[in-house]
Amino acid sequence: MRRTLLASAISVTLAAGAPALAAQDTMSEDQCLAVIMAMSKLELAMVGKVPLADARAELAGLQSTLPENVSTRVDELVAVAESAQGIEVGDPAHPMATGEFQEANKLYREALAPRCPSFDLDY
Repeated sequence: MRRTLLASAISVTLAAGAPALAAQDTMSEDQCLAVIMAMSKLELAMVGKVPLADARAELAGLQSTLPENVSTRVDELVAVAESAQGIEVGDPAHPMATGEFQEANKLYREALAPRCPSFDLDY
């Protein structure tokens, strides 16, 4: 009987702590929105609508606050955006035409989604 009570107490304690652990992994809505907006600016830079330097600077200001796995994915997308410079949209060599952008963007969204559960990043 004592083992059952002890096991129950441990289970309840672990279950109660799980939401707190999950909450530590999430980012604030403001932080999520700032990252999403900065990444949108990066996408605009890839098609020549915004200077890449502006998008890069905005992301650099945010990256120190991002979890490492998200920051790594942001770096990958910045590298893709840099590789798009000087290539016209519609050119078969553009990262949006080769699928390089789509793959990097998918990995970024997969890393960010659990950190920003109130945002629909499955697109």
